[in-house]
Amino acid sequence: MRLTPRLAFCLTSAFYGLVSACAAAALDLPGAASETARQSELTSAEPFPTGPYQGADTPRIMAEGDVERVAYRVTGTSLTSRQLITPLRSQLESEGFQTLFSCADTVCGGFDFRYQLDVLPEPAMHVDLSDYEYLVAEHADGRVVALLTSHAPGAGFVQISTVTPSDAPPLELTTPSQTNLTQSLRPSPATGDLVTRLEARGRVVLDDLAFDTGSATLGTGPFTSLQNLAAYLTSHPDVRIILVGHTDNTGALESNTNLSRQRAQAVRQRLINTYGVPSGQISADGIGYLAPRVSNATPEGREQNRRVEAVIASTQ
Repeated sequence: MRLTPRLAFCLTSAFYGLVSACAAAALDLPGAASETARQSELTSAEPFPTGPYQGADTPRIMAEGDVERVAYRVTGTSLTSRQLITPLRSQLESEGFQTLFSCADTVCGGFDFRYQLDVLPEPAMHVDLSDYEYLVAEHADGRVVALLTSHAPGAGFVQISTVTPSDAPPLELTTPSQTNLTQSLRPSPATGDLVTRLEARGRVVLDDLAFDTGSATLGTGPFTSLQNLAAYLTSHPDVRIILVGHTDNTGALESNTNLSRQRAQAVRQRLINTYGVPSGQISADGIGYLAPRVSNATPEGREQNRRVEAVIASTQ
C-alpha cells in the first residue's frame, strides 16, 4: 500500500499514541507530494519564531515535547510557495489551530530568518531564500505546528514541523556510589527508558554528561547514562554502537568537529576503563555542529546541541 502524505502523517501521530492529533493535524498535500526526509526527537524542544528577524530579540515560542519534522517534494508543479502553504493553513485553522505568525521571505528577514529555522537538509528540503513562506500555529491542547514552503523549477517543497507535549513522567535518575561503578552494572530504574529510546530510535542522547567548557575532559561523574548504557551493552554483546559528539555553532567547523570527536572518544574510554565494556563494541566520532538538536539561536538551544549520542551501528 502506498502511503499518501495525509496517511503517513497520521500514522506518525499514531506511533506516539496521539489519537486526537491524527484527526487534527493530518494535512492533505497535493497528490504529487512524496516524503523526502523525516526526523524525530522524543522529549525535546523547538524554538519557533513568532515575528520577523530581529537578531537576538526575534520573538519566539519555545515548544516542548516530541518533535517531528517531515519534508515533502511536490514534483511537476507550478504552484508558488504561497499557493502551497495557503490550503495547509486553512486545514490547520479548521481543526482548531490558531496562527501565531506567518510571513514571506524578505518580510520574514530573508537569509537571517531562514537560518533561525531547523530545516531538514538539501536535497530533501530546498529553500529559495527569495521565495519561501513560513507559518507557525498552536492548538489549545499544546501542540505547535510550523509550515515552511518553497519552490524550485518544476518542484515545490514543504516541511511540516510538529511538537506534541510529552505525557511521559520525568526521568528518575539514580546516582550510585563511586565504588559500585566498577563492581556492579546493575541497571538503575532509568535503564529501561534509555534502552527503550535507543532501540526504538536507534540512538539516544547521553544528557547527563558534563565537560569543561571548550575541553574534551569528561567530568568525574558518576553519570547514570553511562552506567545504564554499559549495563545494556554488556548484556547485549552483539550490539555495536558509535558515540557521536556534537557541538553548538560557536567557532569554526573544523575546530568544533575535532572537539566533538575528542569528547566522544573520552566517553568511549570511560565506558571501557571504568565499566569494562569491550572496546570492540564501541567506536567514536564527531560531526561538530552539522546536526543540531534545536536552533542555535538561543543560549538554551546551544546548550542542548552540545551533546554526545549513542547510535546503534549493528546488532550482528
